[in-house]
Amino acid sequence: MTTLWIIFIFLHVVSLLFAIFALWRLYEYIKRYRFDESKYTMLFGFVHLHWIAAAYLVYAVIWTVASTILFITLNQ
Repeated sequence: MTTLWIIFIFLHVVSLLFAIFALWRLYEYIKRYRFDESKYTMLFGFVHLHWIAAAYLVYAVIWTVASTILFITLNQ
């Protein structure tokens, strides 16, 4: 395994861990300071906070997979 692969894998692991940590902290904050669901967890009145969190996690995973496939394709 080359040094470039090790750096690439390390950056993706750190990125996914950061996404998980950020979402974990967000939900701990929400749990500690109970928000009124109708007022504070909706963005623009119709987007739920859970949708934003799920989209962020899905985006991080998709970006990791897509960039890995691209990296493998370009290094062949």
